[in-house]
Amino acid sequence: NPRYIEAIMEHTQALVVVVDPSIQLLNSLYISHSNKEWVKRLYCVAGDFNNFPIDYYKADMVVCIDYFDLLDTGRSIDEFRRALQFEGVLFLGGFVLPNEDIEGIFDEIVHTIHSLHTDYYLEDDLKTFLTLNEFGVVKVHTEKISINLFAIAEYLNADTEELKQPIIRHKDILTTLYNLLDDGTVTLPYMISASIRQKPSQDESL
Repeated sequence: NPRYIEAIMEHTQALVVVVDPSIQLLNSLYISHSNKEWVKRLYCVAGDFNNFPIDYYKADMVVCIDYFDLLDTGRSIDEFRRALQFEGVLFLGGFVLPNEDIEGIFDEIVHTIHSLHTDYYLEDDLKTFLTLNEFGVVKVHTEKISINLFAIAEYLNADTEELKQPIIRHKDILTTLYNLLDDGTVTLPYMISASIRQKPSQDESL
């Protein structure tokens, strides 16, 4: 999201590298901000998070917002760990599932809307996943956000009639866990976390 990049650039003096598979998007980012002084500190690399085009231990911070559910998270977290310096920061932002949705019912709904969606983590499972991958979670903020499933489906040119089927099938669970309304609006957790890249223990180093 170009707004995130602009906010980061305007509030820091850091050198920022944007990684995205779309060359067109990266070009438009440069063109739309070519008159800004901070563009001299902005570098763009056409690539993806599964094969992160950043050298070993070169990053002080990795930021991934609203994108983690589109990735092979196992490969991506390995790449983030490789690229970050020890005690570097991994900043994640995105939807998670309430811990009660063990079957991942909401994921079934999202798969109907977005074919590239992998899976959302349960809130506690994401924290555990980060910890097991040598990221110490130091700060977490979770808030509830309401979205309309049919509006998102229309935006992504998904079949709204097909979407109705799993909604009807899981109506009770969606109502209980996600406050499903008649118009297709649901409420789910959005988690923002900051984690520190930890040094491996002496035993692991050996």
